[in-house]
Amino acid sequence: MTRTLQSKIFAQVGWTWRDGAGASPVVDSSRLKSDVDLADGSGSGQADAVWHAESRILTAGSAETLDLDALESELFDNTLVVSLAKVKALVIVNRNITGSGHLAVGAAAIDPWHEPFGDAGDTVKVMPGSPLLLANVLDGWDVDTGATGLRIAAVGDDVTYDIAVLGTIADGGSSSSGA
Repeated sequence: MTRTLQSKIFAQVGWTWRDGAGASPVVDSSRLKSDVDLADGSGSGQADAVWHAESRILTAGSAETLDLDALESELFDNTLVVSLAKVKALVIVNRNITGSGHLAVGAAAIDPWHEPFGDAGDTVKVMPGSPLLLANVLDGWDVDTGATGLRIAAVGDDVTYDIAVLGTIADGGSSSSGA
C-alpha cells in the first residue's frame, strides 16, 4: 500500500481598527498570517500521518486521554490505528458557542504527553467558540514511551470539540483492518 500526505498549517488574524472620527481617523488594517505546507515524509518540515475526530462530546467534569501512539479511527469500513513518533501540529476547536464550558488540555494522569505545554502537570484552556493551534513544523514534538497521553477535560459545562493531530509515524506505526 502506498501512502502519501499533503498537509498545510494555516493560521490568520486580521483586523481593521479605527481610532478617531471625522476627516482624518487613524486606521490600522492588516493581518498576521502563517501558511506552511509540509511535504510528505518524516523529516524536518514534513509530516506523513494525520488523525482527526469531529463532534466529540465530553460531559462537564469528564475527561478522555488520547494515546498518541495508538490513535484509532474508522475510515471506509476499516479501523485505522495511527502510532505517532512526533507531533507537528495539534488543532482543537471548542464548538460550544454559549455557556461556560471550556477544555483543559494536558496533564494526563498516566504517561502524560507534555512537550508543548512545559511540565507534565501543565494545561492550556480552549475557551468556548475558540480554536487552539500548537505547531512545531520543523522538528515536531517527540511522542516517547511513557509520554503518550493527551488528556482533554470538559470544565464548567458539557463541551463538543473537534481535534486533528498531524505528525510522523513511528516505525511500523499505522495499520488498518477490515470491519
